Amino acid sequence: MRNLKKVLALVLAMAMSLSLAVTAGAAFNDQDKIVNTEAVDMCVALNIINGRTDGSFDPAGNVTRAEMAKMICIVLNGGKEPATATKAVPTYADIDGHWAEGYIEYCSTKGVVAGVGGGNFNPNGSVTGSQAAKMLLVALGYNADVEKMVGANWELYTNVLANQDGLYEEL
Repeated sequence: MRNLKKVLALVLAMAMSLSLAVTAGAAFNDQDKIVNTEAVDMCVALNIINGRTDGSFDPAGNVTRAEMAKMICIVLNGGKEPATATKAVPTYADIDGHWAEGYIEYCSTKGVVAGVGGGNFNPNGSVTGSQAAKMLLVALGYNADVEKMVGANWELYTNVLANQDGLYEEL
C-alpha cells in the first residue's frame, strides 16, 4: 500500500463524511447541530469538504455519489484541487455538464468509481455504504478486479474486505 498517512487520512475523512454525525464549527450556519466540530473543522481545513451553497453543513443530509467522488479526488491530491478534465463524450451519459463532471471523470480514470449500469453514474443519487466502501478501498490501492469488487457479487466482496480492513467499525 501507499503512504500510510495518506491511507489513514483518506479513511478518517471518508468515515467522518459518511457518518454525517459530525458538523463544523462557526464556519457553518447550522453549527448547533454539530456533534464533532473538530473532525469537520479538520476536513474543512484540509479542503475535503466545504458545505452547502446556503452556508450549511447539513449533518443529517445524505452524501451523493458526486460529492463522494469530489472528496476522494481532493484527498488523493493532498487537499488541493486536482487538474480535472471533461471529455467531449463523457464516460457516463448523465454527468455531462454536472458540477462534479471533472471529479467523476478523474476518479473514473483511476478506477475509483464505476457506473450504476446503462452507461450512467447517477451523480445526484445517495452513495450507499457499499458503494462508498468500494470507492475508498480502490482509492486506498486495492484492485477492484483482483479483489472481485466487480460483477454480480461486487457488494459481497466489497463488504467482506471493508469489514476486514475496519471500515465499518463503529457504524
